Amino acid sequence: MRRATTALGFLATCLLSFACGGTATDTNGEGGSSSTGSGGSGSTGSTSTTDSSSSSTGSTSTSGSTSTSGSTSTSGTGGSSGCTLTADTTQTSAVSSSGCHVLDRDTSACEAARTAQGLSGFWLKMSCRVTLSATTENGVAVVKAEIDEQPDYESNYFPTSNACHEDYTGAIQNPNYIVAKDTVVEFAQTPAGSGSNFMGAIVGIALNGVPIFGNFAAPGDDIYQEAKTFDRCGGHPQMNGNYHYHSEPFSISNDDDAFIGVLRDGSPVYGRKDADGSYPSDLDSTGGHTGTTLDSPSKAVYHYHVNEQTSTNAQSSGQKQWFLTKGGYHNAPAACGACN
Repeated sequence: MRRATTALGFLATCLLSFACGGTATDTNGEGGSSSTGSGGSGSTGSTSTTDSSSSSTGSTSTSGSTSTSGSTSTSGTGGSSGCTLTADTTQTSAVSSSGCHVLDRDTSACEAARTAQGLSGFWLKMSCRVTLSATTENGVAVVKAEIDEQPDYESNYFPTSNACHEDYTGAIQNPNYIVAKDTVVEFAQTPAGSGSNFMGAIVGIALNGVPIFGNFAAPGDDIYQEAKTFDRCGGHPQMNGNYHYHSEPFSISNDDDAFIGVLRDGSPVYGRKDADGSYPSDLDSTGGHTGTTLDSPSKAVYHYHVNEQTSTNAQSSGQKQWFLTKGGYHNAPAACGACN
């Protein structure tokens, strides 16, 4: 798909293709499906999950009104009285230029079940909306995460009839809407093996259960132009309704050292900074390095960072974006049938 060089032309192209969020026809795109995003469940893996009973969907009340920032409710954008997805979250004072607040997420309700399975460290920071299960498959220890792929804050990509919808005019809106899924993503418990380029759409998940996609768009699209369709908090849905992040998710991290999520090779992703407050200068070809983190203060571990990249594409040459990935895994990813 050829992108126009103006925002208006870009939007028109997206509307014609129904695919600002990506319409890949191979395994490297933004979902790889040609069906519309009108409903239904995403592909699922194993459902043997034990640590929490969350993954609730957003309210479907008819309120299409938008909450504004300044409210004391719990959405990343200010909250509404009926958005159930914001439960157990609290706004902090950190806020992006787009108006998205970093959220504190209360994970106390699922901590005991997770520690009973032997999970520790960053795994205990995952939202209770993510159901975690430590298990073994084909002799390999893995962690399975069951997610509904919905954000825990308001977005303009929820249908206007959904209580989690907000109006947002700070970006171009693609024609897709968020659809609740039932997806199981698998992770190596212990990172090992050789890394590889990303294959499939979901390469990891953020701590709030939103999938992480790579630093690329569907074939023929320009991810830097596509970034103009991100919502207030840095995500957007592809044509099947799968909401996801490519870049820094502002409800989790905003130019800091916060834990953001984990890639399928089992290595965590942190914000732009190291635990000492400095910006790392030694990131490797997959966007990470070995060192101590907030969750491993006494033992150096490999971890990824949000990293700034600059476009060399004709349509967006020179444009910069803080991406979550650099296109590959440092170690071998866990198998994941639901991730394509």
